[in-house]
Amino acid sequence: MTSCAVIGAGPVGTSMALALLRQGFEVTLYEREASLPADPRAATLQPPTLEMLSELGTGAEIIAKGLKAPVFQFRDRASDEILAEYDYGRLEGATPYPFAVQCEQFKVADTNARAIEALRPGTLRLATEVTGFTQDAQGVTLTARGPDGSHKQRVDYLVGCDGGRSATRKTLGIAFEGFTYEERFLVLTTPRDFFDRGFRVRNYVLDPTQWCALFKVPHEGPPGLWRIVFPAPAADAGLDPTSDDYVRAQIQGLDSTLDLPDIAHRNIYAVNQRVAAAFRKGRVFLAGDAAHVNNPLGGLGMNSGIHDAINLAEKLVAARAAPGDAEALFEAYDRERRGMADRYVQAQTIQNKKRLEARTPEARRAAAEELRATCADPERHRAWVMNASLIAGLAALSDTERSPAR
Repeated sequence: MTSCAVIGAGPVGTSMALALLRQGFEVTLYEREASLPADPRAATLQPPTLEMLSELGTGAEIIAKGLKAPVFQFRDRASDEILAEYDYGRLEGATPYPFAVQCEQFKVADTNARAIEALRPGTLRLATEVTGFTQDAQGVTLTARGPDGSHKQRVDYLVGCDGGRSATRKTLGIAFEGFTYEERFLVLTTPRDFFDRGFRVRNYVLDPTQWCALFKVPHEGPPGLWRIVFPAPAADAGLDPTSDDYVRAQIQGLDSTLDLPDIAHRNIYAVNQRVAAAFRKGRVFLAGDAAHVNNPLGGLGMNSGIHDAINLAEKLVAARAAPGDAEALFEAYDRERRGMADRYVQAQTIQNKKRLEARTPEARRAAAEELRATCADPERHRAWVMNASLIAGLAALSDTERSPAR
């Protein structure tokens, strides 16, 4: 039986492990924390991801835990004018899921993990950290430390789904190319309902200094929480973006009736745009944030990571059936998914940020006019949503880059 170790039990690692288990692999999923990380940052699931999760057997439950978002909105902060509303209904015929779903990433991981344990108890090793590994032409030997001490394991393959600070990537000596924004992102949550102002489940508000992304998440159930992402000064700017004064200025610029008691949580994050120089070395692979990170505007990071996992699982299954094709298959994984990260996810998220923060009157006017015109034209509207949902990128990959063995 072909064996694989997966490091990191987030949404990407659990998708990777579940996909391989369903194909008859022997899988060990390592998570260094004592429980699944309750990280709520990523929360948007795009239509192709819903298809992949449904094929894994967890999609229906995840959709039921989330909030459907068939429309996403752009508006101008100063005028409060709705500039455009893009409708996922335009995807009819391209996907069985013509909507996005807002569901926090830890709920995706938890749903997958419970399916993993139901399928193969003992697959998930909590409180167990992979401390090192070596590889040769036949396999990978890893060392792990857990509640019962240290042990070694020999596997055919190793997949690092261990986040942006990936020890797997660092051990392989693979560069993480790109940049870190000087500004950071301030994330606030509030139970205040924005539907009464005409906002949708997912919204983007244009402003040169106080742009924001505003979206609803289910949290612990109805009525859920609203999460707001604002720009924040650089760490060396001498200003605390989580201070009462800064937070109050941000929220009252969005809604003058909001005040500090309305804010349930406040967090500050550094934001990167980086892609690993390679997504594999030998029998060790990278997926998800270990391979690429981006700003969250557009809701693409978790999705592209899950897409990595499904693509790689298919390659490993194909390599098991045709060992002579393994090297070509693994090179195709690197080419396809690194190309997707560079040309679609990085490019789109960088452009999303530039659109929201357009500085000059001319740039702001051009951004607003482009949104209005694209939304009003049926063909351009559909093309926009195809791109925003990652369907267009996956279709281009299928047409031009996928290896014949896949």
